[in-house]
Amino acid sequence: MSYKKLLSKIILFLLFSTKVFAYQDTSDVNQNLDYKSLRKEFYKNKKDTIKALFYAQKYLVKAKKDNDTLKIANGYYYISIVSQNEICQQYNDSIIEITKKHNTRFYPSFAYRNKAVKYFNSGNFKKAFDYFLKMDKEAKKHNNIPLTYQSKRNIGIIKGQVGEHETALVALRECYNYYSKIREKKSIGYLSTLTALSASYYHNKKLDSATYINHLGYEDSKLLNGEMYTASFVLNEGINQYHKENYIVAKDSITKSLVALEKRNDLVNQSLAHFYLGKTFSTLNLPNKAIEEHKKVNELSLKSPNIVPETRESFEILINHYKKAGEDSKQLQYVERLLSIDSVLNSNYKYLIKNLVQNYDTPQLLSQKEKIINSLKKEKTSSFWMNIVLIIISIISLIFWIYNYSKRKVAIKKFNELYDASNTSKKIANLDKKQNIGISEEIVNDIIAKLDAFEKNLTYLQSDITTDSLSKSFKTNSKYLSKVVNAYKKKSFSTYINDLRIDYSISKLKVDHKFQNYTMKAIAQEIGFNTTQAFSKSFYKKNGIHPSYFIKELIKRQNT
Repeated sequence: MSYKKLLSKIILFLLFSTKVFAYQDTSDVNQNLDYKSLRKEFYKNKKDTIKALFYAQKYLVKAKKDNDTLKIANGYYYISIVSQNEICQQYNDSIIEITKKHNTRFYPSFAYRNKAVKYFNSGNFKKAFDYFLKMDKEAKKHNNIPLTYQSKRNIGIIKGQVGEHETALVALRECYNYYSKIREKKSIGYLSTLTALSASYYHNKKLDSATYINHLGYEDSKLLNGEMYTASFVLNEGINQYHKENYIVAKDSITKSLVALEKRNDLVNQSLAHFYLGKTFSTLNLPNKAIEEHKKVNELSLKSPNIVPETRESFEILINHYKKAGEDSKQLQYVERLLSIDSVLNSNYKYLIKNLVQNYDTPQLLSQKEKIINSLKKEKTSSFWMNIVLIIISIISLIFWIYNYSKRKVAIKKFNELYDASNTSKKIANLDKKQNIGISEEIVNDIIAKLDAFEKNLTYLQSDITTDSLSKSFKTNSKYLSKVVNAYKKKSFSTYINDLRIDYSISKLKVDHKFQNYTMKAIAQEIGFNTTQAFSKSFYKKNGIHPSYFIKELIKRQNT
């Protein structure tokens, strides 16, 4: 029998034994408790998983006997709360399956939330994000405000994890405004929001704001019996003091936080603490202590699937340290660990990875790994195969370079075309080329004239324009308007409006230096787009480059 199969049998035996003991320990419980009483007993004994599981199972048995779908879902939910990861996810899947058609204020939202939290804690942020989004959609559908803010908070935390610090801060501020009003009733949600908000502040270089939140959170964690969060605020303030360059204070705070973090086995925050202790010791000119801290980051990464992107630098530091020391085997060990870490980060942070991999991208690490192996083997590998490897790496590097060069060249060409293009507006239609579109010539001419005025008056910059609203202002109907735009502009109505806005933004950016310094969000709102994403997508669709690139190159061109 294989080791894995044996381990599985042992786990199943232990789980079964736990259930048996649960029934034995609670055999004197009244067998006729109603749902309300069973639920009350479950939550009262929640910390004692054996007793809690007993009441949850009694609830489920009763619900199945009554054939009550929503009560069955409750039973599954209670069991999932006190179950291990894999079993918990199975019960959550059962909830989702049986409540598909019912779709209540709580289900399947609770199941989505449970799955998301479990995935988050296991480091699978992609799946966690997917389920938080599903939870958010369900919460909004049923106007479930508490669940809406739970999803907003957790999505904000995930955004911070993947480097979207600005948008994360916006979401977490909104959550803080909500939870601060109900901090005693929802103390866990409130304190969790504060810890995420303080981290978001220091990531956004708002260090004084971070200090304020950390002091507030530290005091409130004691007032609200949330001591499990106290160490997080101490750690966050230590990190914040590091960024403020108060290194002695930073060292003391981070060291103090580690005692509690180790006690509650918080591997993620321990990893972050050791990383910043290492950085702090380096600035205090204690290199040996710094290396020991970065080694601890590596040790913790082997125990936890949740890799914090910031701590990636520890592996670069260790690689460089052993490279300088001439210890090839140690250098190779940490190169391989970094490759493994990058694989995890790439899976969870695919659009962030290029920013994380600064000094050691994957091809460089692979090349370095091959060279170290070669030196350790003392040229035992034949020169023929080594040359083949080097040729393959060179070809891959060349292809990669050509691809990026071509991409940059195309982008520059498109920028030049936009920069050199005339700002003169094009006529909206060619009246000499009459088209038969099933509308009288008089109506067509009237619509064209009004569209011409619509363009000249820049009315398209309004954010709420639709075919219905515009056709009403033209005193015609939406079908006629759409037909005229399709026939004479050769594009759909939405594309027509978006193109006008994009052309306007380009013209204004060329001449208005103040406009160039607006944020993407502000520019989008200024020209009528409801979201930054919609603006960026429309700009790229029309011009083949993103607005951020256009502005960067425009400023560079105008400053030369």
